[in-house]
Amino acid sequence: MKITKNLTHVVSSVDFQAALNEKELANVLGEKGMQGFPAELDIAERTEEHVQIVALEDLLGFAKASGVNAVTYDVTYFPHADDAEIDYQVSQLARDLEISSEVIRSLCAEEIDEYLALDKERDAERPVHSIVEAYIGGTAFAWYGINEYPRLKRVILRKLIAGGAEAEHAFVMRASKLQMDYIDY
Repeated sequence: MKITKNLTHVVSSVDFQAALNEKELANVLGEKGMQGFPAELDIAERTEEHVQIVALEDLLGFAKASGVNAVTYDVTYFPHADDAEIDYQVSQLARDLEISSEVIRSLCAEEIDEYLALDKERDAERPVHSIVEAYIGGTAFAWYGINEYPRLKRVILRKLIAGGAEAEHAFVMRASKLQMDYIDY
């Protein structure tokens, strides 16, 4: 439940269930007498605050009781990370943080190597996310399953938050440049 009043937020925690593959989802849906249809569901949109996230059994039971006989689903698999994926993620993060990707690579070289090693141990045949969605009375209800997997951005951000002379220097230089840009001569 999320309540917003006068800039005060009260949020209850959400416990995600494990992601299921297509066959597992078909079995669960079949047990409930429902049909499932694959769709490209956007994780970010399906986890927004206006979407009601519930446990899979509860979602299917509620949908069935509401006269819904079919739902959409999406299952996401991630291949193992390679150098191109590392370059992409580091570049994205550098753009978001407005710092150099070289600074990130320099400060986080060990973390990147550790991430690659952990990712190689991960079973790429196991889904990382699965979503089931039903629209009932104009409201989106969704189940979102997730299986743990290493996340490079999380590891890098943790390292950058801890600091470092290069990150601090890049920030100071950027802030100094911004100050100079705004000085009215």
